[in-house]
Amino acid sequence: MRTKLLPIVLAACLTAGAAAAQMAPSNPAETGLATPIVALTGVLSKNADALGLDEPQRAAVKDWVATMPAKRKAVEDETVALRTELRAAIAAGAPREERQALAERIGANETRLMMMRSDCADNWRTVLSADQFAKLLALAGVQ
Repeated sequence: MRTKLLPIVLAACLTAGAAAAQMAPSNPAETGLATPIVALTGVLSKNADALGLDEPQRAAVKDWVATMPAKRKAVEDETVALRTELRAAIAAGAPREERQALAERIGANETRLMMMRSDCADNWRTVLSADQFAKLLALAGVQ
């Protein structure tokens, strides 16, 4: 019986680990990316009970967490790769136009990441009551 459960338990652990990695905020010191302006979803997920989320709200959190962190992570990964490419172009003495184009792509991605966080806040503002959202901001250290 244990032998049959082992693959299931391992799969569940790996899935939970991957989800946790996607939910984790970026470490700007490691990635070189800008510090997120506001990061609410992880705080919301960890404080669903304290915020008194009802079942539809919990479902909205579950749906958001199932897709949005992976999208953010993809943009972050692309931006880190672009920064690496720019670093190499600078070191190699690549033409200024090439370096400028890379820098512009990095800037566009950084803007996109900031707006993803902003859109996230807008989403939670519509899902939560005004009191819940205010409490979320306080828990996240935004206010």
